[in-house]
Amino acid sequence: MPCNTKHYIDGNIIMTNSLNWKNSVVKNWLAKNSTHFIAWTCFIFWESVLVGLFYGVFGKLGNYVVHYIINIAIFYTHVWVLQKATESTRNSYWKVPLFLILELIIYVAFVYGVDDLLKHYTDFLTGEQPPFAKRMVNLSWRASFFMLFSTGYFFLKRYLSEKAEKERIEKQRFQMLIDKEKMDKELVMAKNAFLKAQINPHLLFNTFEFIHQKIRQHSPQDAQVMVYLSDMMRFAAATEHNEGYVKLSDEITQCQNLIKLHQLTQGQVFIDVAFSPDVLEIRLIPLVLLTLLENMFKHGHLFDQDNKATIDVYLVDGMLRIESRNLPGLVKSNIGFGSGLDNIRTRLDYTYSNGAEMNAFMDEDGFYCLTITITQKSLSTTSPTISSPATFA
Repeated sequence: MPCNTKHYIDGNIIMTNSLNWKNSVVKNWLAKNSTHFIAWTCFIFWESVLVGLFYGVFGKLGNYVVHYIINIAIFYTHVWVLQKATESTRNSYWKVPLFLILELIIYVAFVYGVDDLLKHYTDFLTGEQPPFAKRMVNLSWRASFFMLFSTGYFFLKRYLSEKAEKERIEKQRFQMLIDKEKMDKELVMAKNAFLKAQINPHLLFNTFEFIHQKIRQHSPQDAQVMVYLSDMMRFAAATEHNEGYVKLSDEITQCQNLIKLHQLTQGQVFIDVAFSPDVLEIRLIPLVLLTLLENMFKHGHLFDQDNKATIDVYLVDGMLRIESRNLPGLVKSNIGFGSGLDNIRTRLDYTYSNGAEMNAFMDEDGFYCLTITITQKSLSTTSPTISSPATFA
């Protein structure tokens, strides 16, 4: 295809798209203002045709066109003037009367001048003009007529706008109540899932002690597993009576027990847990670190010494940050229902609201990463902060 032909076709396409866009804009504008067109059509028909038939007097079309354009203009101009005059309620008591007087003067002077021009240069106006005083009265009444209807339209428009805003606020409030109820239900479900996982503590710990005594003489290593497991279960059972919060130092200790427990049962695993002493006395909702660690054991690959899994807990810029990073498991685990992390997110949202954020992603090295940030002002602490780091593995 020749180059100029292609440009011609492209130009037609652009022109067609432009016309379509303009037509769409015009149609939307007409649809939006259809009520105004209908109202003005009815009014002009009533005033020019019906009144003319009643009195038997009709004006010329040019006269109707010019004066109705002016009258429609004063109608919408008056709405704009009222909006500007009432923006500040403090000054509206003097602005409104002043603007009304100015509108009236401008309208009378403008129409008076237009009528003189039409009388001298066109044949739109027929008959003799009334005396000056009567013309002033007629024009003032005409201006007041349209300004009065414009004022009614202004307050109707404001009423409908305020009503729509109230309805929007009510809908927003209703939606907030629905969201709160939904979050409360999710929290109850999370708590129920946690409580259903608990067995009667006394029966459980007595059973642990009995098993520990039975196997300690024959297999001390297996007996140590019962010690770690019993300690962790005591911690989990005690969280219900700690006003909903535990010291991070206590949960870090249980993370250490869980790692040792897996090392005794599965062999060497490579997990580094790092924390700074300034977080030890912070009180946090329980089982956050333990759930993250257990999630690693379920779904992570922890047997590669060169690619260790890590959990870091520290304070920075007024935020508590908890970061976990591990290689995904070679075989996807079907253990559990995948609700542990969802329960953490729900509990964080309920307890700290906008003060907490939880994100999970795969980094460029193929590690599964999870970060939890909580503003320090949302947390409870029982000791001053320190800045030196400590680690255990």
